[in-house]
Amino acid sequence: MHEVLYMILNIQGNLNRYYAQTLCLIYFPGAKFGENEVERADVPVVDFVVVDREDGIYSHATIRLGEKKCAAECFVPFSEIFPKERVRKMASGHAMTLAAKEFFGYISPWGLLTGVRPAKVAAQYLEDGYGVMKTRKLLATEYFLNPKKAFLATAVAQNELKLTKEMDPNGCSVYISIPFCPTRCAYCSFVSASQKMLSMLDDYLVLLLRDIKNVFATIKALGKRVVTVYIGGGTPTTLSARQLKKLLSTVAACTDVSALDEFTLEAGRPDTITEEKLRIAKEYGVTRVSVNPQTLADDVLENIGRRHNADDFFRAYALAEASGIRDINTDLIVGLPGDSFKKFSSSLERIVALDPTNITVHTFCFKRAAALSRPDGDPFVPDVPMAAKCIQYSQLMLSNASYKPYYMYRQKNAVGNLENVGYAKVGSECMYNIYMMEELHSIFGAGAGAVTKLVERDPSLDGGLRMKRIFSPKYPYEYIRDIEKILRGDAEEGIPSYKEKVLDFFDRK
Repeated sequence: MHEVLYMILNIQGNLNRYYAQTLCLIYFPGAKFGENEVERADVPVVDFVVVDREDGIYSHATIRLGEKKCAAECFVPFSEIFPKERVRKMASGHAMTLAAKEFFGYISPWGLLTGVRPAKVAAQYLEDGYGVMKTRKLLATEYFLNPKKAFLATAVAQNELKLTKEMDPNGCSVYISIPFCPTRCAYCSFVSASQKMLSMLDDYLVLLLRDIKNVFATIKALGKRVVTVYIGGGTPTTLSARQLKKLLSTVAACTDVSALDEFTLEAGRPDTITEEKLRIAKEYGVTRVSVNPQTLADDVLENIGRRHNADDFFRAYALAEASGIRDINTDLIVGLPGDSFKKFSSSLERIVALDPTNITVHTFCFKRAAALSRPDGDPFVPDVPMAAKCIQYSQLMLSNASYKPYYMYRQKNAVGNLENVGYAKVGSECMYNIYMMEELHSIFGAGAGAVTKLVERDPSLDGGLRMKRIFSPKYPYEYIRDIEKILRGDAEEGIPSYKEKVLDFFDRK
């Protein structure tokens, strides 16, 4: 893996440029693609030549950096298994992967799968009746997945399909955003912890409650049933007990929380969790809460700017367990600065000993605006082999402890192109995570940075799916300034309200 600021991509023939860029980013994470950049010795160049033939697609890929140059070619015939565009991507992906193997000396564990949802291909094969063993084989041979990743992707797909088999076709979810934190982590790119930001909380909450009421009224007008509610952040328990009660009581006034399949409060940081806040959460119907240590190594916590230590986590976890809230999730992050396999494995083992119903294992992700990525400090160089070893250990350890992988996603610029996986005890899976990741039903967003994702599934539609996204203002100050106009629209300027946009998508007037 070679980290660069920008690179050059040349394509001759018919190949989607965005897809070609995603292939490049597997091996050149964080690179920008120059439009008219001059080739230099320190700038990597990737060339694709793609040729359509009568019986298939031929692709040739070349990677160049300075005097080093590696190339590979691949021909993929048309077949009943793969549609033409899939064949085009596979031919180019194969060529790029083989060239990268020669250039870097390894193949990415996820092969040529570039998307956020690596289990999606496995799910398609399973739904088409290929079976578990053949699906794993196809992923390993046709997509170059490491056999362990092929096993994981297939297991996640199996569990997702099983969990969503009898989902309510009229169901939907609600996401509520609290983009505030008491401090800013060194790996975070979102400025959510300054005193100026925190001073906006009361004004933000007043407008958020109006937004929430509008969202639930819109859902009611559609005749849909809310099945999950997820309050995320930031850190929602940055709210005081008084503010949290206002928020949860508003949700309870808008919907029958006792009828929800699940109601998540992403409490997050142990230093924001109190017995009173958890009591309020339980009182207003919360069924799932996250208490996230990220690591139980105090020196690593200090490295990433966390204000708590391991003892604070255990205190907060004990409060959550005593609250009677049904499910507890804990997050760990692989590849943090100063971490090691010994520290990570110890953290994981201590978490498993607590026996939470959910454990999510994330991979550290580079974000350009984060403190760890700034050029004015010592650069953080991740230990990719160590991170991969930690990820593999978590898969084995959690499987032996009766946790099942039920959802998975990847982020751009993650260490080693590795994954994030949610594990749960059977019957305790967070369905919101699956609905959100797999675009199975509409998710209505309230709050700064929230995205309403409208989904209509119909076999008569092209691809069987129609979608629309409605974006809320990203930052709290923009949200406070603009949300009322967004909710009501502007007839004079011809801008429809949030509710009108939603109803128009579903053709409901």
